[in-house]
Amino acid sequence: MHQIGRTAIGTAIALKIAKSGYKKGSLNRSGSIAAFAVAAAAFSCSFRCGATLICFYATGSKLTKVGASTKMKLEDDYAAEGDRGAKQVLACSLFAVLCGILRRIFVGVDSPLSMANFGYQGNRLTLAYVAFFACCAGDTWASELGVLAKQPPRLVTMPWRTVVPGTNGGVSLAGTLASATGGAAMGLCHGLLLPLAPGQWIRDTYMLTVVGLASGLFGSLLDSLLGATLQATYYDTKRRIVVKKKNSPNTENCGGWAFFSNEAVNVVSTIATAVLAALWTPFILQSIS
Repeated sequence: MHQIGRTAIGTAIALKIAKSGYKKGSLNRSGSIAAFAVAAAAFSCSFRCGATLICFYATGSKLTKVGASTKMKLEDDYAAEGDRGAKQVLACSLFAVLCGILRRIFVGVDSPLSMANFGYQGNRLTLAYVAFFACCAGDTWASELGVLAKQPPRLVTMPWRTVVPGTNGGVSLAGTLASATGGAAMGLCHGLLLPLAPGQWIRDTYMLTVVGLASGLFGSLLDSLLGATLQATYYDTKRRIVVKKKNSPNTENCGGWAFFSNEAVNVVSTIATAVLAALWTPFILQSIS
């Protein structure tokens, strides 16, 4: 498809997503503007880039509503629709979209992915794009589903210690499985939309799914480690729940620094996962091929 037509269709889809998110309350005003910008940019790179981004946001929004009544009791500022702002949107999309733009510039729009050429820069940028959203999805799926687990989470740095649901750095078996599934879903989504290439489409889709699964697990683990060691966790001793900030005399800081926000954790973990996937995955695939 001609680039002008692709951009026009992508812009229309991005506008619809932003308006719908704002009307439903899953995005606030700044979040809807940011979502429009990154979605339009992603679709201008390729339809598979745009579709992968949408897959992440759509599944995240759906999972936010799962177990709403339970989450309202466990989370201080739970909102069934999410209410994401620009910082949250950009933290979970900007770096990946920049990778997509670079691939569009250096490689082209719909050139097939060929993992036969492992070190090819276009492949590395694709791996970074997929790994980024796999990390985002892994963390989101783990957070939204793990908090509903019947067994209390354990602190990732001290697995023998149970913690209150919602504690930064808390992990559970259910959350870990969710992170792997979310990551694999992003890889599968991107792979299924690759241009058909005889003899390699199935293999490349399989490889991207595996990369997504591994990135979802690794990214979620890294996010938990950062959350447990750097991000501040506040606990309300009266209500016995984790809260986002110190807003009453009953709130205690259980560790971490206030300046290291959830968005900062997301930025560090997603970019690290994307870069490592781009650098190391080609070598791993080459060694087993």
